[in-house]
Amino acid sequence: MRATFRGCDRPDLLAFDEVSRRLGLRTRLPVGRREVATVDIIGSVGRVADFDGCFRPRTRKLRKAIADRAADPTVIDLPISLLQVDHAYFVEDGHKRLSMAIAAGRKAVDADIHRFETELHLASGTTLASIRATGRERRFRRITGLAVAVPRRRFALSDPDDYMELEESVKAHTLDLSHAEGRLLEPEEGARHWYETVFEPVMKIIEPCGGDRLLASMTDADRFLLFRRGIDVSMGHDWSIPDRAIEVGTKNVQAGRGRGLRGRLGSPARISSRGIPLLPDEDDPPGTASDATVATDQADVRPS
Repeated sequence: MRATFRGCDRPDLLAFDEVSRRLGLRTRLPVGRREVATVDIIGSVGRVADFDGCFRPRTRKLRKAIADRAADPTVIDLPISLLQVDHAYFVEDGHKRLSMAIAAGRKAVDADIHRFETELHLASGTTLASIRATGRERRFRRITGLAVAVPRRRFALSDPDDYMELEESVKAHTLDLSHAEGRLLEPEEGARHWYETVFEPVMKIIEPCGGDRLLASMTDADRFLLFRRGIDVSMGHDWSIPDRAIEVGTKNVQAGRGRGLRGRLGSPARISSRGIPLLPDEDDPPGTASDATVATDQADVRPS
């Protein structure tokens, strides 16, 4: 039994439970019955191990069960149950019927649908790698307060593990600002100040080097971490970036250009992860979330 619908090249289905957890899906809303293109059904609720990415059964026992059901020609026309997340769908009930329909060449099926709202864009080409990277980025923005302070800014990183270092920068800056003002700031207050007085100025310092092929292949957050490496200088009294920090950071960037991406990021695994884009916001143009210029913030120098 071979899937015949056009454009199916997914090796595996996406697990709805993981997608829901990483993207923070909450309220389930009824939509009703409608026709759904099979190419837009990219995942499953609880049965990702039973079917491949094109809903072909993985075991002989399951293939036989589907063949037995196919003996009744009316079964294939029964509606299935789907969960909708933006433009992507996950099978809740009716995996065998969907497999039969795809094998029969059906390009669409009838489905009873429930929807989960999200501000992110998911579609037939969405990968689990992008969902995982987006989950890390969403957590970083939420914990630091950047999600509230600059909600339209995204912070893509070549290696999601680097969000810990970026988080430390924002939190350290917020703590320094709290001490300076003699009060405990809300995370979003410190995050906005970090964004305006640290990250954006660093981006402007690095900007003249932006035409370099290495820097062009890095995200803004990557560039920021490259700049701040080894800097242990406090911010000026007016929250300006000290000359010494600019000197060291500029040398870091120049040295990084000479070593290439491997020199900045280290292991081959970290280099290869650069190709994983974040999920864009639903109302953003394609590619916005993963562009090298998605986030122009400033570096809290120390930078924090």
